[in-house]
Amino acid sequence: MNMIQEVKKIEQEARELEEMYDRKIVEMEENTDSKITEMKNDIEEAIEGYKNEQEAEKQQKLEQLNESLRVEEEAEKNFLLHLYEQKYTELVDIVVEEVKKQYGNS
Repeated sequence: MNMIQEVKKIEQEARELEEMYDRKIVEMEENTDSKITEMKNDIEEAIEGYKNEQEAEKQQKLEQLNESLRVEEEAEKNFLLHLYEQKYTELVDIVVEEVKKQYGNS
């Protein structure tokens, strides 16, 4: 009789161990899923941050290029304007000389 009770007790402990094992597996699966979700979110945030950083750098470079281009364009415009004024003055001088030659110094 005592032996039967011992066997039943061992069977009960085995069932309890099996239930505890099953609960632990479910808990581990839930923890794993939670950790995977957290890691995915961290990766997505890191990617988004990297994209924003790259976009900001690209925008800054673009602004620098635009400013450099604007400065170059302004310098070229001033050079051409100066050259135009110089050539215009030369043309006026040539025309005045030709008029003087044609009509004399009256």
